[in-house]
Amino acid sequence: MQTIQQSFNAVSEKYDRQRPILIPCFDDFYGMALTLSDEAKNVGSILDVGAGTGLMSALFAGKYPAAEITLVDFSENMLSKARDRFQGNDKIHYLQADFSTVDLEETKYDLIVSGLAIHHLEPELKQLLFQKIYCALKPNGLFINADQVKGATDFSERIYTENWRNHVLNSPLTEEEKDSAFKRVALDIMSPLADQLKWLHDAGFSEANNYYQYFNFVVFAAKK
Repeated sequence: MQTIQQSFNAVSEKYDRQRPILIPCFDDFYGMALTLSDEAKNVGSILDVGAGTGLMSALFAGKYPAAEITLVDFSENMLSKARDRFQGNDKIHYLQADFSTVDLEETKYDLIVSGLAIHHLEPELKQLLFQKIYCALKPNGLFINADQVKGATDFSERIYTENWRNHVLNSPLTEEEKDSAFKRVALDIMSPLADQLKWLHDAGFSEANNYYQYFNFVVFAAKK
């Protein structure tokens, strides 16, 4: 995790500009997460897990301006960018911590979201985090994860990997930026979608389903 933290600290200045380029389905990807949040009723408190620069939190702050939103991330540089983004907004709160091990207050949040963060965790830590998220949600609360997954087979994983790599190679990013993106991806520990849906059910969620997929980019949600 320390290596990952150093990697994201280094790229924090360019992160928001690069993300729409590095995610070929950017609008649909985040748009689906926002749409799914309609299933969370009376949203007054939101937790963004692995919030980074606050890109995802900004979308939810726009949709739920009265909600208290807590951003948790282990990168000080990333959260510094988030503070700049939300300067003057007293509804936004920050927690610099390793979200894989941080203790979360129980039954506190109506909605918990995450964008391209949980795939950095080992499978055991993903399962532990899902259990913590379940406990941190209020009754009938909703968890939405927009993330990348590993292919269920070697065949699908090869297609996922080659498609994204070709997309990046043909993008307007500089050669240095492309190389940096490939190095960050080498640190990823993606898990198959089916495994993660099972882990959510095992954690106690009554519903856990996938609602969007573009190659290995998925948006799934679970209801407490």
